[in-house]
Amino acid sequence: MKISIEQEFHCDVLVIGTEGTGARAALEAARLGTDVLAVTKGFLARSGATLTADGEIDVDSRSAKEIFGVNGSMDDSPEQFAIDMIKGGDYLPNQQLVAIHTEEAPRRVKELVDWGAKLEGFIHAPGHTYPRGLWIPGIKIVRLFARRMSNSGVSILENTLVIELLHDTDGVLGAVALHIPTGQLFLIRSRAIVMATGGAMRIFPLTTAPNELTGDGMAMALRCGASLMDMEFPMFLPYCFISPPALEGVIFSYNASALLEGHALNRHGERYMKKWDPLRLEKTTRDINAVASAMEIRDGKSSMAGGTYLSFKHLPKNLLDFSSSWFPRNLRGLKAAGFNLRDFFPNPYEDAWEVAPACHFWNGGIRIDEQCATGIPGLFAAGEGTAGLHGANRLAGNALTMTQVWGARAGYYAARYSKNTALRKPPKDQMDAIREKFGVLLEPGGSGPSVIEMRQEIKHLAGDCVGIVRDDSSLNQTLDAIASLREQLPLQQVTSSTNIFNHECTEGLQNENMLDVLEAVVRSSLMRKESRGAMYRVDYPTTHDDRFLCNMVVRRTNGKWSIEEMPVEERYLTFPKGSRVYGRERDYKNGNK
Repeated sequence: MKISIEQEFHCDVLVIGTEGTGARAALEAARLGTDVLAVTKGFLARSGATLTADGEIDVDSRSAKEIFGVNGSMDDSPEQFAIDMIKGGDYLPNQQLVAIHTEEAPRRVKELVDWGAKLEGFIHAPGHTYPRGLWIPGIKIVRLFARRMSNSGVSILENTLVIELLHDTDGVLGAVALHIPTGQLFLIRSRAIVMATGGAMRIFPLTTAPNELTGDGMAMALRCGASLMDMEFPMFLPYCFISPPALEGVIFSYNASALLEGHALNRHGERYMKKWDPLRLEKTTRDINAVASAMEIRDGKSSMAGGTYLSFKHLPKNLLDFSSSWFPRNLRGLKAAGFNLRDFFPNPYEDAWEVAPACHFWNGGIRIDEQCATGIPGLFAAGEGTAGLHGANRLAGNALTMTQVWGARAGYYAARYSKNTALRKPPKDQMDAIREKFGVLLEPGGSGPSVIEMRQEIKHLAGDCVGIVRDDSSLNQTLDAIASLREQLPLQQVTSSTNIFNHECTEGLQNENMLDVLEAVVRSSLMRKESRGAMYRVDYPTTHDDRFLCNMVVRRTNGKWSIEEMPVEERYLTFPKGSRVYGRERDYKNGNK
């Protein structure tokens, strides 16, 4: 089918993604006087991951007290916050990025408040030495940014899926995008690009993420020549509802466990966290909680619906009743994500909830430096789906902080880069390849699986073989299956050959991105022959600090994959030595150098 480019746009900075990170990048680039075009495949302020954040945003406790007047601790500091992040990431974070993050966080959150954001609480989440979680629901952040962008001169394209980046020997020069409502292909020529597309959690069958999170940015950057890092560490949130089906993936159960003293139980009624973190139990970090739950399920100790149980029945009823009045505002009255839990549980704390780990965040992603540069000239990246800040695990509350600190930095450096770069003509061979990829999906009479069958198979592989708990056998099995699915990609079938609002077509394009990301996860997991953070290897259950204090850096050149082990630099915190039991010794006593 012959496909043509219907419209052409020019801009200084193209921002792909318009929510927490993308909006902050667009606003910063516009502030510097550049012409900014922001593109989202959904609706502005009604799609993306920031919208679903419940949502604390972290700053060090001392700054929280001094700047925002909450009951923080003067004993905290950006340096102590950084140490907690490095320990929480099981020593794999880039310590220079972490230092920037904790130093700039107070200023960026103050900007939000100055722009009209309202603080609704202050919490102390597991993994943090001091309380740091200023409560600002994500839905209010995206609405705030939507208003600011509409008044800032930023141009916005909604319902537009970027298919591929365009580049030459001098770096990126634009992108080709599909306008979903009309089926038209757009050529967007730009001097710089900010990738702010988030993670790839929709690869997994149980996730807390909205439909847009399919790894597009990571896959496009990989195909453009950028490196991915720490891809073996997708983050799973423990204690997410799996029953009743209407609540599947809702995270109120996790929030309740963080705010109250819940008990995690297997089918025998055993409080299994005693085996994994006897000191902190359910208050341990989320990676350890999720691994423990997954192992109980794997060992045949699951609940009726295939998860584990979370119980609050040991707590007095009047205490539980009182809790619904002091929870953060968007969780009060046992309401969350548009649901009233009392509609599903007449006595919500009487019976144990059936829960399981759900894929919640992407710790790794595109490798960036302090200026959000990717190594490909003109291509910058920020937010979820970039690597280096979290290492093997993210502490609660840092996702929203990440959007503000790193979105602003990406917008700043992209704008600065664009001022000395000319618009360039896209290579004809790349344009032809993109048009062909899109046209093939719309060809009638394909011999392969349907787009939906392909998507289901990807999810099946990820859920069964590449969850939190992995081993060599399942990972190698997945590699073979991915190779087979790649052969089927050009043969995917759609029900309708129209290109107008053809969501099967967009899913077919995203299937390639999901496969690219899944393969990066598998290859990185095979190289890391230990258990650390958000990945547990049943065949290598020990954490080996002497051998694997390194980041796995993945590249793909001309279809060939390569992985480099990059040692983590020790700048602010001395690392543990030798080998240790998974999840232990994160309270290694050191302090600043």
